[in-house]
Amino acid sequence: MRVGKSKKKRGWGRFLVYLVLISLAFLGGGFFSFARLISNMQPPSPIPIADGIVVWTGKGGDRLAAAGQLLENGHGERLLVSGVNQALSEQEAYDLLVIPDIKTDCCVDLDYKALDTIGNARETHNWITTLGYEHIILVTSAYHMPRAQIEIAALSGRVRITPYPVAYDPAGPWWKDGVQFRRLLQEYGKLLLTYLRQSGNKKQREAPMLPAMPAAETLDPE
Repeated sequence: MRVGKSKKKRGWGRFLVYLVLISLAFLGGGFFSFARLISNMQPPSPIPIADGIVVWTGKGGDRLAAAGQLLENGHGERLLVSGVNQALSEQEAYDLLVIPDIKTDCCVDLDYKALDTIGNARETHNWITTLGYEHIILVTSAYHMPRAQIEIAALSGRVRITPYPVAYDPAGPWWKDGVQFRRLLQEYGKLLLTYLRQSGNKKQREAPMLPAMPAAETLDPE
């Protein structure tokens, strides 16, 4: 009996080791696929005409200038700048778009409410819904684009999103650039968590509703 139990324990041990190795290989392969996708991302060519343009602010990447240029060139009728730093005045935010005042006065909306990606998606959804837009050009950093599209689609599934990634300009390949490698690794982890969260939300939305229990009848006292 002891020999049988020992073999069973070793069998379970090997199974757990294999499971861990397979999981690590899956995660590692997913990360390299993600890094390759981000490294090869390019703006669309030709750039389509959309209903509106949305830019999510962040460190570096000249996102605001790129979005301003899209608006100036007529690729959307309005521009939403989501997640503006609250330390910036409206004029300072407008200046970062590098477009004439006539454009900022008529066609730019600033969002100071969003503090993170989920907030960006929520404010983008509200803007899209209010204006009745069906097609937007989304401007954000290349490494952030996959997660941004998932978050918007979860709230505004009907909207068509044309990604306009703004690439990070590294000193060399991502596997040789420590800053870029860490950034990609962090974003990959956040992307996996987003997939899990949205998958859970979808299952919760699709869960069948139990029929309401009929109210108990009250009996009149005799």
